[in-house]
Amino acid sequence: MPDRTASKPAPQIALLLPLSGRLADAGQAIRDGFLAAYFDIPVAMRPAVRVYDAAGDAAPVLHKALEEGATFVVGPLSKENVAALRALADGKVPILALNHLPDADPAPQHFYQFTLAPEDEARQIAAHALSEGQKIAAVLVPSGDWGQRVRQAFAVAFTAGGGQLATTETYATDTTDFSDILVPLLGFEASQKRYQSVNALVGGGLVFTPRRRDDIDFVFFAGQPVHARLIRPQLKFHYAGDLPVYATSDIHDPQASSNQDLEGIVFLDIPWLVSDDEAIRKLRETVAQLWPGDARHVGRLFALGYDAAMLVSPLKAGEGIDSLSGLTGRLTLGTNGRIRRSLTWATFGADGSVYPSPTQAP
Repeated sequence: MPDRTASKPAPQIALLLPLSGRLADAGQAIRDGFLAAYFDIPVAMRPAVRVYDAAGDAAPVLHKALEEGATFVVGPLSKENVAALRALADGKVPILALNHLPDADPAPQHFYQFTLAPEDEARQIAAHALSEGQKIAAVLVPSGDWGQRVRQAFAVAFTAGGGQLATTETYATDTTDFSDILVPLLGFEASQKRYQSVNALVGGGLVFTPRRRDDIDFVFFAGQPVHARLIRPQLKFHYAGDLPVYATSDIHDPQASSNQDLEGIVFLDIPWLVSDDEAIRKLRETVAQLWPGDARHVGRLFALGYDAAMLVSPLKAGEGIDSLSGLTGRLTLGTNGRIRRSLTWATFGADGSVYPSPTQAP
């Protein structure tokens, strides 16, 4: 007969992160964020934590962690290692992976996925625009896989809610003159053709002021600050300075000097970087004192590690997550074990300063 007096194994978290190799900086930032949240837990309630270097193949690292008594696993980080752990997961020990499985892959029982996916931001921007009655969008994203994933997430959410994509353009990351992209994006080609036709009809001499199409409600932009700094003034030059621009968090550099020429652009970012909440502000000040001058500890991956630690307890208890206020956003547990994030809205000022919205949009 089974021994009914046997006690459950003591709670022990295994933190599987790349602490060496090309992803070492990312792994260390996540580790430090995780431990910052961990040491906020009262001593009597803290589970044991063991940190493992999962820079290579994570499968043997997982086996070692389980042999050493892990009752909850956080990590790994790379997509390849997350896929490898999925194949080994048996549902007995919960896993909070810090990346996503491919959309078509079902997650095993008690296998959760948490990452800073830009697709979440694209969906939130789509929902916000629709809630504002903005039904027609122009989309501008970088070429390549990242840009296409963001575009697809936005397009699916926006059209499902009744929105329309007026036009979609992509740009190469080495682009400096966006005129050839903005002209078709804003519909100037039709205006130019009308001018050419009328001018030829009357024998020339017409004074021409190009007009952009007037049915676009806003521009959805995804990209880095260096591209946005070029695009924003060129939009103004092309008579579209009044057109609202919504952007993903990649547009935001925490250094205000990098956000010049972005005035008026509305974007999403994690509360850790833009919120004026008093508790988050105090935590930022504490981190700045502990790690002065180290950008790694004010970045998004530090916040990801912090929130990963906050998620352990409710996931381990099987409580689900209806709404947990974290440094990376308001967190909920979605389908297929994915943690969804709702981020904070903010606007760039004239000097590159960031002004968070007082309300949380959809």
